[in-house]
Amino acid sequence: MRKIAAALLGCLVLAGCASDWQGEVRLKVTKIYDQQTLPGDPVEKTASLHLVGSMPKDAPDNVNFSGTGVELKEIEGEVKVGDEVICTAKQHQPAGIQTNMIETELSGCKKA
Repeated sequence: MRKIAAALLGCLVLAGCASDWQGEVRLKVTKIYDQQTLPGDPVEKTASLHLVGSMPKDAPDNVNFSGTGVELKEIEGEVKVGDEVICTAKQHQPAGIQTNMIETELSGCKKA
């Protein structure tokens, strides 16, 4: 019984270290370029997106994220350099050893 209690407590501690956040962010298209993951893969048009302003204060990593690239086909509406988009940003801080690593993923982007 003690081993089960210790295992459950360990799981709760690890789960408590994990952090998930989701919110909307505004980004600006600074560049549109061709990107090919591997030779032989199709070339995809990609937009380089840079954060306008700052991340919301309640985001786990509201300092280090400044932007990323998103395939144009993932953005709703036609965009060009200089346009702004609004995306759903999801940040996840995995539990366990690498608790200082925060991943930011953009989805649901649309022209502002």
